[in-house]
Amino acid sequence: MRGNSMALVIIGVGVVCLLLAIYYIIPGIYHPLVSSDPNGSHLKHFLVFLALAVVAFVGSRFARNAA
Repeated sequence: MRGNSMALVIIGVGVVCLLLAIYYIIPGIYHPLVSSDPNGSHLKHFLVFLALAVVAFVGSRFARNAA
């Protein structure tokens, strides 16, 4: 993959991580793969997916320059 194509893939991963972060912060929705209170808000999951989204967006900037 060229730099721009790889950057777009990484941005897509970042968007998915951002959507998952929003999903896990909303209380009252069933959250699979959670052992305690699957209907509550999960701050740890939110922070992990938010951090992954930030890393993906920063990484896409570097991937764009790699070409």
